[in-house]
Amino acid sequence: MAVNITQKDKTLNDVIEWCMEQVSRIEKKIPNASDEGFLAGERFALQAVAAHCEELLGYSGSMPLEVPNQSEKE
Repeated sequence: MAVNITQKDKTLNDVIEWCMEQVSRIEKKIPNASDEGFLAGERFALQAVAAHCEELLGYSGSMPLEVPNQSEKE
């Protein structure tokens, strides 16, 4: 698991790069493929994963503005 945002973003960029390499490989196969539908589905799935990773880049979630002091007894 990523330790910090920089490491997380590097990991996400690695996944995006791998997905796009696989998409390129598939696009070279499609003209000669007997099962073009399956390859098109695989390409779409890889593009969806890459797009989701791009959405997550730099996002670390929201921090609450104020957290109640839990050491105080009510």
